[in-house]
Amino acid sequence: MLRNTLLICSTLAAFLVLPGQTAQAQMAIGIKGGTAGVGGEFSKSITKKINARVSGTFFSYSANGVYEDEPDIAYDVSNNITSIGLVADYFPFTRGLKLSAGVFYHDFLIDGGATPTEAYTIEDKTFQPEKLGSLSGKMEYESKIVPYAGIGLGNPVARGSRLKLNLEIGAMYTNSPSFTMEGEGMIGPTANQDQGFEDGMKDFKFYPVLNLGLSFRF
Repeated sequence: MLRNTLLICSTLAAFLVLPGQTAQAQMAIGIKGGTAGVGGEFSKSITKKINARVSGTFFSYSANGVYEDEPDIAYDVSNNITSIGLVADYFPFTRGLKLSAGVFYHDFLIDGGATPTEAYTIEDKTFQPEKLGSLSGKMEYESKIVPYAGIGLGNPVARGSRLKLNLEIGAMYTNSPSFTMEGEGMIGPTANQDQGFEDGMKDFKFYPVLNLGLSFRF
């Protein structure tokens, strides 16, 4: 799926680079960062009030350590986000206010695991870590092709300074995320709580987008 999406976006980007229908067509490249990670985009004017852009942002984070408790628990967790999409920007006025809509490939995944690192004694009975077991789980969005709508400030291809600041606020409709948990040993039954976590996230069907970027017109 990601390979197909990258191919589609690359084709669209190549199409946007082709000479415009009028001499007024302008193009810009930029970098940006926000709630979906850090990345860049390519913009081109289609008409005086409409731009098209290909956008891509990426984020990766991982952490591991030991949580001190009874018993101590070793954990590791990672979060990876890839968002690649095509967006149309409409500028109703001349001062850079824009209304945006588009579609994204949005791959969001959090996964991790936890394992006791020492024995635990209950009522004079001692259980070794391998007997206690382990837990692992992940959270992700089942649908990775999602619509987007937003509002912002800044027109990268407008006349004036070639270097411009751009602000964007919006949301992707992702539907609610799914949870999957697996467990082994004595703590294995804890994995049955995955449905409870999923039910608790049913109202969170939008992924917030906030981006601040810098673009250069050429």
